[in-house]
Amino acid sequence: MKRTKCITIDASLLADAEETAAKLGIAFSALVEEALRRFLRQAEAWRGVEERLTNIETLLRQCLQKEPRPAEARGSGRQEPPPLSDNLWINILRRRG
Repeated sequence: MKRTKCITIDASLLADAEETAAKLGIAFSALVEEALRRFLRQAEAWRGVEERLTNIETLLRQCLQKEPRPAEARGSGRQEPPPLSDNLWINILRRRG
C-alpha cells in the first residue's frame, strides 16, 4: 500500500522537476522519490563524518589536557636562557671570527 503526502514546492522548482522527469522518461513522483532517497543517503553519510570529526576533536582535547603546555611546563617565572659560552658551535665561531 502506498502512502501519499502533500507538500508545498516552489512553482519554478516544480516546473524544472516536471521537465526533467519528462526528459528522463520517468514519472514525476519517481523523480521526487529518488531525490529524497539520495538526500537521505547523503545526510546519513554526513552524520557519520560528523560523528568521526567529533570523536577526533574529543581525542585531541583529551591529549591537550594530559600534556602540559610549554608555558606551564616552565613555570610561571621566566627562566634565563642557558649561557652560550658552553656551546660548542659558539666557541667554534668565536675562534674563526
